[in-house]
Amino acid sequence: MTLAAARRVAVPGIVIGILALILTSLAGLIGNPSAFFRAYLVGYTFWLGLGLGSLGVVLVQFLTSGNWGLATRRIFEAGAATLPLMALLFVPLLFGLPQLYVWARPEAVAGGAVLQPKPTYPNVRICMGRAKVLLVVW
Repeated sequence: MTLAAARRVAVPGIVIGILALILTSLAGLIGNPSAFFRAYLVGYTFWLGLGLGSLGVVLVQFLTSGNWGLATRRIFEAGAATLPLMALLFVPLLFGLPQLYVWARPEAVAGGAVLQPKPTYPNVRICMGRAKVLLVVW
């Protein structure tokens, strides 16, 4: 198969896959937003963990300056290169904070005796600031 023939098959397949992903995500979001955001958080955490783990392995390889990681270095560098995409994919979680966490709902915080004495750590503004700092540092 030539490169041109492969592109004729691959490009429509990628477009169809992206459209299907968007449509099923919208259906899940409209049908049950709470379950959608919980599932999204699990998937996001999984893929972010792979990128961060790859970054850690690459950093250890460069830190030790050994030849032991030459065979896998490019693979882990590619895994770590997904972190900017993961920063972008964090944005939908910001919209789902009230569905995911009780402390992101002002009415629940106002009525709950457990959350009222802790206004600093479980806070939407502080959570977004922490996420921005961590994603930039990573």
